[in-house]
Amino acid sequence: MKAYIVEKDKLKNNIDVVKRKAAGKPIYGVIKGNGYGLGLLQLARILRDEGIDRFAVTEPADAIKLRMAGFIDEEILVMRSVATEADVSDIIEARAVATIGSYDDAVLLSGVAERHAEVVEAHLKIDTGMGRYGFMPTETERMLSIFRFMPKISITGIYTHFPCAFSNLKRSAAQLEELLEVAARLKEAGCDPGCIHAANSSFLFRGNFAATDAVRVGSAFLGRLPFRAKGNYGLQPVGYARSDVAQVRWLNEGQTVGYGSAFTAKKGMRVAVIPFGYADGFAVSRSNDLFRFRDKVRYILHDVKNLFNPRRLTVTINGKRAPVLGHVGMVHVVADVSAIRCEAGDEVRIELSPLFANPLLERIYE
Repeated sequence: MKAYIVEKDKLKNNIDVVKRKAAGKPIYGVIKGNGYGLGLLQLARILRDEGIDRFAVTEPADAIKLRMAGFIDEEILVMRSVATEADVSDIIEARAVATIGSYDDAVLLSGVAERHAEVVEAHLKIDTGMGRYGFMPTETERMLSIFRFMPKISITGIYTHFPCAFSNLKRSAAQLEELLEVAARLKEAGCDPGCIHAANSSFLFRGNFAATDAVRVGSAFLGRLPFRAKGNYGLQPVGYARSDVAQVRWLNEGQTVGYGSAFTAKKGMRVAVIPFGYADGFAVSRSNDLFRFRDKVRYILHDVKNLFNPRRLTVTINGKRAPVLGHVGMVHVVADVSAIRCEAGDEVRIELSPLFANPLLERIYE
């Protein structure tokens, strides 16, 4: 049976590491993107069981799913700035915390809240360099107008997001200072910005977040930080895919495997046919999406390195690694099991990031 297996002991280890690093500060468990591929509700339950009761999502619909699943009293922050009446209505229905990233967003939120006769909690988003949502740090008066003239909005927090915490700590520290300066100006004007938070997973482990009130963590729970770290801070990669051997057969010398006949047997060999492929997320990765000169050079150097030191795809059958032969197909892959005792029905383990695992694969917590 194909499934994605989430190793609870490793996940709980990572949660403990994050809690120790947060040093007592409240933690927003970021569970966007179907819980980073681990399953929205399943991951939220584990986090709650381990003492984390603040969550952050990007879709208002996810906040509703959490409430419907029994997350009644937990704080749920919707990190996508409100843009439509439907967004606001969902946030009000879920009793979630909205994000306001512009004066127009605030007007929209205020108007819909007025019609619903509700006071909606919201956090101010400050754009210090991500370039997606957020007030510019200089728009103090626009932010103050929310406090002064929009009684249906209750500001309970202010935050920003670091685009380069994994690579440029100096820039991230400067962004944090910008956020703190905005908060200070609001306080000087007699308005309480509430909870100040900025530290994402990378900044939590690399930066100084002492001046903030809370941290927001997502990828660290997976044990997959976007930068190299000696010892990985004690985090452990969580999860792998599971399938089984559909057939074991013999290939004669000269027979080929897969689309494009990319592999030709140089001698007789036993192979296992496994019903798992790129449609399930195997051998899927992000494409090169930056085209600055330095990025092109980095991509070229990476490809040259792979030319002389290629990383061969493998799967694990009965505790032993089996090399993948030829191209990975849409729903099948073939592996060399000449040196492995196996038969149809034996379990196959495939190393696979949950971020790339097909959402339709069942998530099983073990």
